[in-house]
Amino acid sequence: MKLIIIFLNKIEYLDDLLSAFLEIGVPGATILDSVGMGHIVSHDIPIFAGLRDFFAGSSPTNKTILMVTQKDMISKIDEVLKDVTGYDQQTGIAKMVSLPVDGLFGFDR
Repeated sequence: MKLIIIFLNKIEYLDDLLSAFLEIGVPGATILDSVGMGHIVSHDIPIFAGLRDFFAGSSPTNKTILMVTQKDMISKIDEVLKDVTGYDQQTGIAKMVSLPVDGLFGFDR
């Protein structure tokens, strides 16, 4: 099993992305509201206020999508993410990582 984490910076893709995940058989995901460190540093810590211009154009809020899935789904999820968002052709849209899951507790099997 794998834990997939997607950091979605362009939240306008969320609905289409979730619909596409359902189409390929992803049974569920947890979606969290999130904020990048750059936004916090440049807006909430006065000493770094000069960095605001550096982070101009970045989204103030993001979505973090978590899902536990079989290893063979990783490439399918990546393809959907590419098709829906084009994140492989333009930076700043999304990032995806997968991590091994050592155990599942409280999940339906």
